[in-house]
Amino acid sequence: MKKIKNILIAFAFAIVLSVSLILSTNYSHAQDILPLTVGPARQQITVNPGEQAAFSIKFYNESDSPLTGIVRVADFVVQDKDGSPRIVDDVSQGSPKFSASAWVTLPYDRMSIPSNDKVTVQASLAVPQDARPGGRYIAVYFEPSIPVPQAVGSETVGQGISPRIASLLYVRVSGPITESAIISNLFAKSFYEYGPIQINAEILNRGDYHIRPRGVLTLVDPIGSTTEQTSLKEENIFPDAARAYENKLGTKWMMGRYKITLAASYGEKGQAIERSVFVWVFPWRVATVILLSIIIVILLITGMYKRLVTKESSLEEEISKEREEIEKLKEELKKRKE
Repeated sequence: MKKIKNILIAFAFAIVLSVSLILSTNYSHAQDILPLTVGPARQQITVNPGEQAAFSIKFYNESDSPLTGIVRVADFVVQDKDGSPRIVDDVSQGSPKFSASAWVTLPYDRMSIPSNDKVTVQASLAVPQDARPGGRYIAVYFEPSIPVPQAVGSETVGQGISPRIASLLYVRVSGPITESAIISNLFAKSFYEYGPIQINAEILNRGDYHIRPRGVLTLVDPIGSTTEQTSLKEENIFPDAARAYENKLGTKWMMGRYKITLAASYGEKGQAIERSVFVWVFPWRVATVILLSIIIVILLITGMYKRLVTKESSLEEEISKEREEIEKLKEELKKRKE
C-alpha cells in the first residue's frame, strides 16, 4: 500500500513539473516576441525623369523595451510564383532594369525606437534625367540589433538569420512603357472520374511595370452551355515574374467533354489574354455498375420472355392436339349415327 502511495506521489510531482515547464516555456517565448510593425507596408509613387520626390515610413515598436538597429534601402525582386518579395543586398545580383535603391537617400542609417512608440523616417528619391520609364522596386527596412522572432503586421521580407521589417516602395517613372503578359500555363488533368476539376494557371508579366490582372475561369459543358464561372484573385505580378493560381470548377457529378477557358485583362489599356483546355469527366465505375445492372435486368427479362413464349407455344400445341382429338371424336360419333 505504501509503495502504491509513493508511486502516486511521484506521478503527481511529475505532472506538476511538466506543467510548470510548459508554462515557463510559453512565458519565455512570449517575452521573446517583440511586436514590430511598419506603415505603410506598401506605397506607390509616380515621378518624372530628372525630378525628386519625398516619402515617409513609420516604424512602430509595441514592446516594453526600446529597439535599436540599422535602417537600409535595397532593391527587392519577386522570383517565386506566390508573389513573395526578396531583398537584394548585393546590387550586382539584381536587375539594373528595375533597380532604384541608389536613388534613395535616408536621413540616417541607424535608429532607436522607444518602447510603445514610433519613429518616422523621411526619405527622398532623386530620379536621374535619363531614367528609363517603367517600374522600380525598393524596400526600406529596419533590422534590429537583437533577434526578433516575429514581426507583426508587416510585409514579411526576411533573409538570413536577422529578421527584417520592410516597407515596399513601387516607383513608376513616367513615360511610355511596354505592357505584355501571357498565360504561361493552364493545366488540368485530361481525365477525371468525378468533379470538381482542379485547375492550375500561371500568368507571366513580360512588361516594364507590375500588373494586376482581372481574370475569369469559365466552365462550358458538352452541349456548349456555361455551367460555372469563378474570378481569379487579383494579385500584383511583377516584371519578369509569374503568378500561380489554383481554382476548382464543377460539381461531383459531371459527364462528358468540358471546356475550361481563362480570360483576363491587364494593364492601363485593358489588354486581353485567353487560353483554353479540354477535360473529360466520366464516372466510369458508377457507369460500369449501372451498365452491368441494365445487362442483368435485360437478361432476366429476356429469360422470362423466352420462358413465357415457350410455355405459350406448349399450351398452343396442347390446345391444337386437343382440338384434333375432339374433331376425331366428332367424326367417329357422326359415323356411328349413320
